[in-house]
Amino acid sequence: MRTVSYGLLLLGVGGILLAQAPGAMADPFPFTTAGEFANFCEGASPREECLNAIMEVEQVVDSSEHPNDTCDGGPDALLEARTNEELDEKLTARAVSVVVWLKHHAEYANQSYGDGIWAALKGVYCQ
Repeated sequence: MRTVSYGLLLLGVGGILLAQAPGAMADPFPFTTAGEFANFCEGASPREECLNAIMEVEQVVDSSEHPNDTCDGGPDALLEARTNEELDEKLTARAVSVVVWLKHHAEYANQSYGDGIWAALKGVYCQ
């Protein structure tokens, strides 16, 4: 079982992230584009960096001015998780869906991972 650090990400940098645009996020990850994200995160058990990137985008785009902009309940739905395992499952499901969507929408491959994840979340959940 992997150790997750979403709570720290959510509480520690959430306020900072909300002030940034999705394409202008800091890049603490080993990917910068949506195509690199999709390749790095492909599979049934995405790495922690992938789950953290999903959480980061959720925090940035689902702000109080734009609640539930991704139509998946945003960070509030993630915070309903009662355990780290449940949070991990929710983020894993989102990451897998995002990767599949990005693989079918090559037009996002060269865009920032933040913009690609945002488009994918909307593409998957806002139907």
